[in-house]
Amino acid sequence: MPQRFSSSALRSLLLPGFALLLLVLFNACKESAPKNTYTINGTAVGLADGDTLLITDSDGMPVDKIVIKDGKFSYSGPADSVCCYALNVVKDQFNSLLFFTEPGNITITVSSNPTDSKVAGTVANDALQLLMEATDPYYVKIHEIENIVYTDTVLTHEEEWALSQRYEQLYREIENRCKEAAEQNTDNELGYMLVVRSIDEQQNSELILRLIDAMPEKFKQRLPIIELKARLTARHSTDEGQTMPDFTMDTPAGDSISVMSEVRKNKVTIIDFWASWCGPCRREMPFMKELYDTYHPNGMGIVGVSLDESRDAWTQAIGSLRMEWAQMSDLRGWNSEAAQLFSVTAIPYTVVVDSLGTILKKGLRGEELQQYVASVIGEQN
Repeated sequence: MPQRFSSSALRSLLLPGFALLLLVLFNACKESAPKNTYTINGTAVGLADGDTLLITDSDGMPVDKIVIKDGKFSYSGPADSVCCYALNVVKDQFNSLLFFTEPGNITITVSSNPTDSKVAGTVANDALQLLMEATDPYYVKIHEIENIVYTDTVLTHEEEWALSQRYEQLYREIENRCKEAAEQNTDNELGYMLVVRSIDEQQNSELILRLIDAMPEKFKQRLPIIELKARLTARHSTDEGQTMPDFTMDTPAGDSISVMSEVRKNKVTIIDFWASWCGPCRREMPFMKELYDTYHPNGMGIVGVSLDESRDAWTQAIGSLRMEWAQMSDLRGWNSEAAQLFSVTAIPYTVVVDSLGTILKKGLRGEELQQYVASVIGEQN
């Protein structure tokens, strides 16, 4: 997970590798523009003369390096395309700052304390700084939770559960700030980047389509936007309120079953996408088992859809995790038919349906999933 939206963690969120959500990748240099340059006028705080700053592209590849002199640094580069680069402090691998290579003068402060680093001077860079300032308090709280988890070895199960829920809540708040920033910046490169890379398309298809419609025509013509819009349009068949498509896979015993044959047995069914190799999935299973034991007598079922490729690993995990509900898989990993139907790009991932296969909710986990199941079961009893 990213550690802090200011500097290095924002880079983790917006550049490849953001693990909370496996988001859409894109080439960071997109819009051909009249030949121009960007110029960085920089100040170094808490760094020594002779310290080196490394400019890297969105894939982490070196572009150039800058040496600090008299507490200052400067750099000019071509802005034929608007790119998202990172300025990295070489002697501190966790200290980096994003900036956009927009034509114009860019003012950057790089501090030995990453939270004090700042970028400004062009439209997208000004917006980027506002986003970092809006999300930084949440990362401070996330750090506090991480310190507790890493240093306290006597946490009870209840305490761990409460911390994990708070942890996820903080990341949801960060995602909300990203959504707000995307809505406010559809006309510039920050909004474009957030739409194609940092908003979960599984849960926010309507929002993303609305943001795309608000973009300038030049953004709409970019290949990542065209592909994203096509995916979201195709996904309509698995939107909430639609009847889920049926699919047939094998059980661990080798029998072929359709998912709808299981769905019809229950008042409400959770379709749980998981895999034996998925650490977060395995950590979630004690909760899923508790949910199943609590609500199965009242009409709730679970169908596990595994993205495994190894039958042995799949069946061993089912036994060791004591998963007593229906299981199915075509053992095709991420190419699973069901995963493709629901455009699953990260697991664990859940879809809640009624007895007719109507999709009620998608993407719920933890307490939100428990509360929703309880409300649906309560309404039907």
